[in-house]
Amino acid sequence: MPDTPPYTEFSGNRATGYVAAPHTATIINLAIRLGRPLLVEGEAGCGKTRLASAIAEELGIDLTVMTVKSTSQARDLLYRFDALRRLQDAQDPANRSARQVHPYIDLEPLGHAIREGRPQVVLIDEVDKADIDFPNDLLDVLDRFEFDIEDLPRTEDDACRQARGFGRHVTGPEGGVRPIVLITSNREKQLPEPFLRRCLYVQLDFPADQPGMLADIVRKNLDARSEQISDELITGAVERLCRIRERGRELGMQKLPATSELVDWVRVLHWQGRKAEAVSVDSLDAVDQAVLFKVRQDIERYRARTDDEAGR
Repeated sequence: MPDTPPYTEFSGNRATGYVAAPHTATIINLAIRLGRPLLVEGEAGCGKTRLASAIAEELGIDLTVMTVKSTSQARDLLYRFDALRRLQDAQDPANRSARQVHPYIDLEPLGHAIREGRPQVVLIDEVDKADIDFPNDLLDVLDRFEFDIEDLPRTEDDACRQARGFGRHVTGPEGGVRPIVLITSNREKQLPEPFLRRCLYVQLDFPADQPGMLADIVRKNLDARSEQISDELITGAVERLCRIRERGRELGMQKLPATSELVDWVRVLHWQGRKAEAVSVDSLDAVDQAVLFKVRQDIERYRARTDDEAGR
């Protein structure tokens, strides 16, 4: 590891509305010092995407977010060639720009981050949504933090550098800093092993065995909204939610309520003037179900179990 890392240590507890477990903060700091991308997985609602903004906020650096789609290609993160605009310009005999390619090349967020070489966080969100070629094509880029603009002819390299400040081969400035790269995945597809080898890995689990940490997460989120809610309500809601999750796991629910649902539920209970102790895990009302569950089949399973037990 370098003796003088370009970033300060990430503690995991100084960002607004976010608390990271100590082992998660340790892995993040190792990824930063090693210059490796960090692959983040975990169930929906446990803060995978929010982690990137928490790192940026605590370290006082910018955040760039790139959301991957099913049609995304690795090149889309690096640069864009506007072939359509070039074709339109070529219809005008007086427009000399269309004779060359470089006026129609622009760097995209990851390309900008590589070229700038300054401290920042880059989030590549939901990498598993794209085709398997997407992570494969990112391998060398994330390994070396440089890339070639394949659509730019070599003969236009100098002209592009003069006009746009970058050439066919894009790399960071000498003495520049690698961005902190976070990549989230919901494991909709198996990621290729060569890609995984280039990353450090962290799994964000729901801290059901750490009620104090859950209560802290809720408090920090409420503080960010300037909402004053009693510790008694927060503690009670945490205890009830953990029991609801246990019941949901027994029922094989598709989407268990996580931290985002917990925060919303505490707010709803507060607005309704209800006490968490009055909420029966065996008979959640329609409002509680709407806040905590996001899949129709999950609501039906929970409701059927409730009706079953009521009829015994």
